[in-house]
Amino acid sequence: MNNTVAVITQESAKISCNFDQVEQAIKGTLAEFEGVVFTEDSKTYAKKQVASLRKQKKEFQENLRDAKNEYMAPWNEFETQAKNLIALYDKPINSINGQVQAFEEKRVREKKAEIEAAYNELVPDDLQDYIPLECIYGAKWDNATTNMKTVRKEISEAVTKTQSEISVISSMGSDKVQEALDLYMANRNLAAAVKYISDYEARKKEILAQQEMREAERAEALRREEIEKIRREERARIAEEERIRNEAKREAVEEIKTVDEAAAASLTEKHSMKVLYVVVGTMEELQEVEMAFNSWGLYYERKDV
Repeated sequence: MNNTVAVITQESAKISCNFDQVEQAIKGTLAEFEGVVFTEDSKTYAKKQVASLRKQKKEFQENLRDAKNEYMAPWNEFETQAKNLIALYDKPINSINGQVQAFEEKRVREKKAEIEAAYNELVPDDLQDYIPLECIYGAKWDNATTNMKTVRKEISEAVTKTQSEISVISSMGSDKVQEALDLYMANRNLAAAVKYISDYEARKKEILAQQEMREAERAEALRREEIEKIRREERARIAEEERIRNEAKREAVEEIKTVDEAAAASLTEKHSMKVLYVVVGTMEELQEVEMAFNSWGLYYERKDV
C-alpha cells in the first residue's frame, strides 16, 4: 500500500454585518421609552414601535439562518465526501485485519494442540484429575512470544508441586486421607486439605478421650458394684454363719432340755419339775453329785458339753 494521505486545505471566509449600527438604534429606542408614562396617544405610537422591532427581529433571524445555510453549504458537501472517504478506509482495514485474525486463530489452535500434547506427555494419568489442563493453563501460553520450552517447564513444575503436596497429605496417616485428597483435587489447596485432616484428628482425639473417660467411669462403677456385691455376700455369709451358730445353740439347748420320759417315769411325782443345771467340777466331784441325786431318788441325765 502506498503512503498517499488525505490533506485538508482551508481558505479564510468572511461574513460581515452592521452590528454596531443596529445595536445603537435598538439602544436608542430603549432609551426613548425608558421611564415613560403612557397616555392613550403615546400608547398607539409605542405599539407601532413594538411591531416594527418585532418585524426587524424576525427579518434578522431569517437572514441569519439563510446566511448560515449558505455559509455551511460548502462544508456540508465537503463533510459528506470526507465521511465517504473515511468509510472507504474500513474496507482494506477489515480485509487485512480479517486475514491477520484468521492467521492468529490458526496459530493459537496449533499452539493449543501442541500444549495439550505436552500436557499428556508430562502429566501422568493418575495426576490429570488433580491438575486438569484448564486449571494450570498459563495466561501467556497462547502468546507467540511464549515458547514451548517455557510451557513444558511450567507444566513439569506443576506436576512436581502436585506430587509433593499429595505426598504430604498421604503421609498424615489418617483414615480421612482419601477425603482430604478429594478436597485437594477439587481446589488444589494443600493448606485446606491439611486443615481438614487436622480438624478431623482433633475431633477424633477428643471423642476418643471422652469414650475413654466414659469407659473408665463405667469400669469404676462396675468395680464399686463388685466390691459392694462382695460386701453384701460377706455380710450375708456372716449372718448365715451366725444364724447357723444360733440354731445350733438353740438345738443344743433343746437337746439338753429333753429327757427320757419313759426312764424318768418311775421316779416322777405329780408335782415334779424339770430343771436344768450346769455343773462345773472334777470327775470325782461330778460322781459325788450323781451319787447324791441317786440317794435322793431324782432322775437325771448327764449331757457333757
